[in-house]
Amino acid sequence: MNEIEKKRYDEVQRSINPKTKVRKVYKIEEDGSKTTARVLDFGDKAVFHCDEGPALINKEQKRKEYYLNGIEYDFETWNEIQKGKEGLPWYKNPAFKGTVRF
Repeated sequence: MNEIEKKRYDEVQRSINPKTKVRKVYKIEEDGSKTTARVLDFGDKAVFHCDEGPALINKEQKRKEYYLNGIEYDFETWNEIQKGKEGLPWYKNPAFKGTVRF
């Protein structure tokens, strides 16, 4: 995702819910390693979430955890979900104009 797309994504997120923010938080573990987490902050609750890669990363422990909306997935499942996001939904596809699928 380039810088312009990322900026637009953040603007859309704020317009949906102005309290929602994507944060990057860090924690120093007991062994001295640094864990980086991507968190969706809704104001009253926060959940792990990252569309672009693992939401929880610790390079020294070689640990990566994938989360979407606070639900943990293994890499294969997370990757399949991300592949499913490509393209337009069927009802916005111009090839289906004039057809009703209800």
